[in-house]
Amino acid sequence: MSTITETEPRAERAVSAEGRALVLFALIKSSSKYAYQGRYTGKPVAMRVTFLEPGEYAFHLENGNRYRREDLTFYVRTLDGQLVKLR
Repeated sequence: MSTITETEPRAERAVSAEGRALVLFALIKSSSKYAYQGRYTGKPVAMRVTFLEPGEYAFHLENGNRYRREDLTFYVRTLDGQLVKLR
């Protein structure tokens, strides 16, 4: 249920909704054979999940590659910018 009234223009609603959305991030596990793809300057980097699709390699990350669920650890960025690990 939305608390936005219908008198607000559609574009403003889209911007305000996007600003409040949770964003899914993933970190490639060190046990994955793809771990080297998620390390920059020697440290693992959490990358935004850009697209999901059915299949074995369902998670598209912002580095342009696709990964299996078992290769990733997932996080959500909160409204204050912190990354919280999902179980």
